[in-house]
Amino acid sequence: MKYCKFLLLLTLLPMFSIGQTENLLEDFRQHNLLHLNSSLLNPTFSYDRNDPRSVSLWTRYQWQSIDGDPTTLFLNYSQRFGEKASGGLGFFQNNTATYQNTGGILNVAFAIPVGENSNLFFGTNVLLYSQEFFDPAIDNAFGGQLVPAVRIQAGDFNLGVTLENALNFNFTDSERENTDRIFNGLMSYDFGLPFGEGRSFIRPQAYVKSIPNEDLQYGLAALYSHPKFYLQGGYNNYYSFSGGFGVTFAQKLTVGGLVETATNNLISPDGETFELFLSFNIDKQNDSKTQKQQQLEEEQARLAEEQKRMQEEEQARLDREAEARRQREARQDSIQRAREAQLREELERAKQDSIAKAQREREVVIEPGEKYEEVAYAEGLEPGFYLIANVFGTQRYFENFMQTLESRGLNPKSFFRKMNGYNYVYLKKYNTIEEARAARNSNYDGRYNEALWIFRVRQ
Repeated sequence: MKYCKFLLLLTLLPMFSIGQTENLLEDFRQHNLLHLNSSLLNPTFSYDRNDPRSVSLWTRYQWQSIDGDPTTLFLNYSQRFGEKASGGLGFFQNNTATYQNTGGILNVAFAIPVGENSNLFFGTNVLLYSQEFFDPAIDNAFGGQLVPAVRIQAGDFNLGVTLENALNFNFTDSERENTDRIFNGLMSYDFGLPFGEGRSFIRPQAYVKSIPNEDLQYGLAALYSHPKFYLQGGYNNYYSFSGGFGVTFAQKLTVGGLVETATNNLISPDGETFELFLSFNIDKQNDSKTQKQQQLEEEQARLAEEQKRMQEEEQARLDREAEARRQREARQDSIQRAREAQLREELERAKQDSIAKAQREREVVIEPGEKYEEVAYAEGLEPGFYLIANVFGTQRYFENFMQTLESRGLNPKSFFRKMNGYNYVYLKKYNTIEEARAARNSNYDGRYNEALWIFRVRQ
């Protein structure tokens, strides 16, 4: 019955198009875009799902008995603009046995912070395309389309809605076209994993889509992303099961593919749908990281050489002092004075050590409502009081927060605790609780207005 409905629609479609030059641009069948070129699925995804600056290609080759061999090609450049905006330019071609659309896409997206680690996103895709009908009885046309979207992100949770054809305009006839709307809603959650260099995660995603003259589409999908590869799979009630994978080379080039089975009775049983993915990350962030790492290694080598030189000078000094002491052995009074001086120095050092130890072991009385955490020992951390600004379990949020603080002119530091797998971001370390509390109560001398708390390492 469903097959007959589609056949009838395809039969009447040319007649309808001749009378009204109707826009035949349907959906791009982009439900599998979980990893690359996802701004075609929801325009706001250019902000945080595409690479910060990349060129990506997506092609879909589909075999159906209804409209021939539909194919889709989408070539897209996307880029972040600061902390609150992103955008891109793309070229697409979408064709069936009835028509072919060729044109360009302009993407813009904006992020509005609505809370700690939460944002409200607004975005849109603007499409301009030339529509060519394979039936010579139907006039070709030049049209445009507006695709707005909104998405709320709270931590690792995302909920978004896209109106894929909010506004259609036929420039050939200079009139706005009134067509039924295509709605696309999705919901996802990113589960961060403690391996894969801190950037691995699993993303389950559910979606629903309404297309004019078709049954409601819905499906489930999942993506496992690792810095060196990704895996994805899903199910769509119309197109059935899908699975794919990709590999990333040198953190720059990603190549992947996907196969969608043809078990639905509307789809030809002798062929599947194939999708190919290609993305090149041209962001200089990785290069800058490499340069910083190289600079750090050079600085460490310089410090090691300086330390070696100082040790040699110190050893030479000790040798000279030893020789001098041997020469003064005949003079008992001088030896005695030297011993007394050494004893006084040792007593003073012991006194200072005792004072420092007492300061470290002093108990802290927690004030009402004060957020304070204390550990006896933390590997790699010096004793003291750390003024904590935030704690992250997901690497990319940690890196974004560090960059935000640096852009404010601050000099944040961090440490990683293996026992809980979290990165701690702190503004400064103090020797006493009084100094740490004064910095916290003054909002770090008025330079940081968000919440701060104190983390203490005893020894």
